[in-house]
Amino acid sequence: MKGLVVIPFHNEGQVAELYSEELILTFQSSNHINVDFYLANDFSSDDTKNYLDSIKNKYNNVVIQNNKENLGHGKTVVNGYLYAIENNYQYVVQIDGDNAAEPKSIMQLVKKSIDQNLDFSLAKRINRPDKLIRKIITSILRINLNFKFGVKAYDSNVGIRFMSEKFLKSIPLDTIKNFLIPNAFITCFAYVHKFNLDEFEVLMRDNLRIERVGEQWGSGNNITSIIKLIKGSYNCFVEVNKDFLKII
Repeated sequence: MKGLVVIPFHNEGQVAELYSEELILTFQSSNHINVDFYLANDFSSDDTKNYLDSIKNKYNNVVIQNNKENLGHGKTVVNGYLYAIENNYQYVVQIDGDNAAEPKSIMQLVKKSIDQNLDFSLAKRINRPDKLIRKIITSILRINLNFKFGVKAYDSNVGIRFMSEKFLKSIPLDTIKNFLIPNAFITCFAYVHKFNLDEFEVLMRDNLRIERVGEQWGSGNNITSIIKLIKGSYNCFVEVNKDFLKII
């Protein structure tokens, strides 16, 4: 079995190179897992592209995707999923490129998913230092998805996940890639259609990258960022209760 690891980046700078290389070397250390890497630069305004090019020059199992405009996290990862289907990969692993999760812990999630012949699995992040506002919003989303779709996952939108080829091909990816939270839809889809799934603990690092990345794709620490997070979360709530129901 050959898989594709999809990692999105936006203004990660040298972290893009360091984390990519750490993940590549970790996966290469396993005789059990055979993967290529799809590193997606979502129109970064810093030198992320140069750092990813450096990785491409060092490893022959790396594909670089440079978006010509800022597509956002959701569309960027879904384009990676579509690339995997087009190139006949047997499974996809998504990992957010913020240096937040321990590579060895992620590899264990992948190994367990393969060994158990799962269609879909999610990370349950351990020791993640979220701010209170994010914890509240995540809890609201979790309660809503549980009530609407019977989703039992702790975080349906988590950016660390495993998906089989069969599962990916069953999802209307071209439709949902314009959603604010396509990964949450994918989680709902897995539960509603009763795919073989599980949730595994993944250890998170205690580092400042988690907070800084939020300024780009999530939430920062200032009032403006918190307001944006709340507005975005409201739009996601509307999406769940309107668009999800149309096509789930």
